[in-house]
Amino acid sequence: MSDYAVSSTINDPTGGRLPRKERRAQLLAAARKVFVASGYHAAAMDDIAEQAGVSKPVLYQHFPGKLELYLALLAEQADELVARVRAAMNSTTDNRRRVYNALAAYFDYVDADGEAFRLIFESDLRNQPEVAKQMEQTARTCMSEIADLISTDT
Repeated sequence: MSDYAVSSTINDPTGGRLPRKERRAQLLAAARKVFVASGYHAAAMDDIAEQAGVSKPVLYQHFPGKLELYLALLAEQADELVARVRAAMNSTTDNRRRVYNALAAYFDYVDADGEAFRLIFESDLRNQPEVAKQMEQTARTCMSEIADLISTDT
């Protein structure tokens, strides 16, 4: 597939099409707003396309359905949380401080603007196997990052 997304109602400031990666980021940002505000079941692909300023066909070029879009967004947020915990632990060599920093990073993520934490912690799709798996994997990764680093240095 091309590196450039097919034209939509909103183009980049220079009048050309957005590169595929930038369009995907734009769509995920719009989806995050809609899913956080409405929850999965109440969110509509029409609402997400409108929020992003694109047509539904453009949205469907990047994500074949609402579940795939939600899973991509969930993975993005899970990666963000894990990266914050990892960076917090790597900021010191004192194990007590590492645990404190990891917990602080975790709660800072929850307290951050935008309430994206709701996608991980308050999903109305918890019973959907792929969503449950991603949520469990995120929690397990955060915990094992802490345990592995501390046990290696102890």
